[in-house]
Amino acid sequence: MHRFGVISLYVGLVMSIVGLIGGFGLMISGEQSWSKPLIAMVPIGFLLVFNGLVTTILHRPASHEEDRPKGPPE
Repeated sequence: MHRFGVISLYVGLVMSIVGLIGGFGLMISGEQSWSKPLIAMVPIGFLLVFNGLVTTILHRPASHEEDRPKGPPE
């Protein structure tokens, strides 16, 4: 699951960046047919980034006991 989260994070990041830059670039140049689908990719990319981040945090590989956060000092 950790690998799925990392892949989802990167795919969502690429989708968001391509959608923002490509969509607004085409919209400014006057191309309406391709700008709308590219801008519509941005929320989907954001959801993939959020999904990947949460999955990566929740399913990170087991670490050593020293690396884990400790409770309150005794």
